[in-house]
Amino acid sequence: MTRTRHVLLLAVAFFLIFWAVVESRANRDVLAIFNFRPVNMEAMGYNGEILFALISTLEEKKAVEIMPRREMEEILFQEGLIQGDNSEAVLQAGKVLGVRFILFGNVSKQGSAIRSQLSLMDVPEKRVIKKWSHSFSGRDSILAKAPQIADELIAAVNAWGQDRSPSGHVSEMMQEGPQVNIENLRGRSSGSQVILTWKFDPAQPITGFQVYRSDRRQGPYQFVGKTNKNEYLDSRAVTGRVYYYRVGILDVTGREVKSNETVSVEHTGEKMPHPPLPMEGEGFVRRTAIKFIPSLQNQQENIRISQYRIYRRKDADKEWEHITSVKPEQKSSYDLFFKVEDMKGLEDGQTYMYAVSSLDKKKKESELSDAISVTTLPCPVLTLEKDDMLRKIVFSWKPFEKVDGYRLYRKIGGSDWKEVARISSWQKPIHEDKKGLSDGGDYLYYLTAYDSKGETGPSNEIGAKTKDLPRFPEGVRAQGGLVKSVRISWTPLKDSDVGGYGIYRGTDTARLERIAKVRGYKSATYMDKGTGFTRLEDGQTYFYAVESYNLHGAEGPLSTTLKATTKPRPVAINGFAAAAAFDHILVTWDKNSELDIKANLLYRSRNQGRWSKIKALAIGETRFADNDLKPETTYQYRIIAEDVDGLKSDPVDSNVVLSPIRKVEK
Repeated sequence: MTRTRHVLLLAVAFFLIFWAVVESRANRDVLAIFNFRPVNMEAMGYNGEILFALISTLEEKKAVEIMPRREMEEILFQEGLIQGDNSEAVLQAGKVLGVRFILFGNVSKQGSAIRSQLSLMDVPEKRVIKKWSHSFSGRDSILAKAPQIADELIAAVNAWGQDRSPSGHVSEMMQEGPQVNIENLRGRSSGSQVILTWKFDPAQPITGFQVYRSDRRQGPYQFVGKTNKNEYLDSRAVTGRVYYYRVGILDVTGREVKSNETVSVEHTGEKMPHPPLPMEGEGFVRRTAIKFIPSLQNQQENIRISQYRIYRRKDADKEWEHITSVKPEQKSSYDLFFKVEDMKGLEDGQTYMYAVSSLDKKKKESELSDAISVTTLPCPVLTLEKDDMLRKIVFSWKPFEKVDGYRLYRKIGGSDWKEVARISSWQKPIHEDKKGLSDGGDYLYYLTAYDSKGETGPSNEIGAKTKDLPRFPEGVRAQGGLVKSVRISWTPLKDSDVGGYGIYRGTDTARLERIAKVRGYKSATYMDKGTGFTRLEDGQTYFYAVESYNLHGAEGPLSTTLKATTKPRPVAINGFAAAAAFDHILVTWDKNSELDIKANLLYRSRNQGRWSKIKALAIGETRFADNDLKPETTYQYRIIAEDVDGLKSDPVDSNVVLSPIRKVEK
């Protein structure tokens, strides 16, 4: 008895705690997220990835309160409830959980396309308040779109709370009927009857359907029957007629929503071929490929197929276009499926819908198969990594799968586009363009991707430029006053693309010629001593300029022109004369005023013969007595001033003087 009372007390305590938790949660806008149901086997795994990517993003954003999954699953287990995408079951579970909102839905996969259908239910209001449909191309796409889905969900939760009046009633906008729709409306003849089928989201608040028929596409349409399933059997069709059908949708409010879809049925009352089953589609460079399997029902019903017709449309509201046909024998005996390529006028990065029909020997055509969507490869996106380099520009791009490579095109000015590079897909998605570039050039580029059967259109255009020719160095100086030379100096450029410097010289500014190249961008001086066997002249004024050249030898502009004068020779000595005295000849001259004279060189000539040096006289001396004389001999003297650098003045010759020494007679 005591044990029974303990168990009873524990049960009551658990019940009170449970409902206390439920009541406390019901007073807040708590969101529960159910597992997303996989519609087919291919979707399994992706439903969990979408669920947990969304939960992780919501928990990171912390914008809504999410019910802990372990707690949610525990409560549902205790109550014998399961997670699903049926709106009635979701509502029942929501009441038990005591949450304000529940997100539920399903995930399907067809070919490479993954699609989620999600619904948000307000539990107290007992209705679905928002629906979403998202498509993904793979796991990376799921992770990339999770933040967007989370933001949409947060916005819907917040907007719904704001649109409610203080009395707890829903605003006029929210009192409108729920959004409902159907898709894939199909019709086919079966004996003397017409069978209509369609698809719809079972989570939508739909209570039934009403079917309408006309013998013209534009109507008028007459009511023919009602059903609460997603199919209808029209047994009042007349054999051989063409009919058009539309479906009205009844929602929980009792209103009827007319679907935009219309289906036509021909050859009523006759056995019709069945459409193939599309498998998958794949997009390439301005090309698509679809696969489909012939219907086994045609073989079972002994319907002989003469061809399969492939249809395409770009937009859902456009008419299907018949693009090609294939015969049954075009399928390889080793394959279970047909593979058809479409290369007719496809654009880059566009999504196309494809459907297939079967045509029997009597030219009767089945309804179209389920549609599959295929997206062609987009144009690549070109990125400029680096320009303003020495005859080089670097690009990159995001690589594609299923291409053989890429082509880079270039133009300059008004010229035509030219292919300048072809990069294989196995190479890194980066390229240095160095082919035929000039210095300081402005170029335009675009990139395409190609495979064995085609090439995409051009990517975005990118403008880029190469490095300009180097500027001349700053601080150019020319040092004159040197013996037969001029020293040129400058401040070197801090640019490793500079190969060196060119030195220009001339005797006037209009005629400068390059006399030397100094290698290395760090070089800073050059001594000009002439070129070849031609030395600089003494006391000559020269004009100089310096330019820089790059590693390709291309020269930039010249610096401003400077002038420098080499050291002149000493001036000729003035007042140089010779006169005969009693027993000698006295030579005199004026003192040289130049400060760097080292000596005056005195020469003598006898009887107009060769010159011979007599003596190097100190600069302070201004006379010389020549006692070494012979009778009956004439003498002439020459003087040259020599400076400390060895430069000599022009020679100055004296007058001719007869020796004062008389000949002794025997």
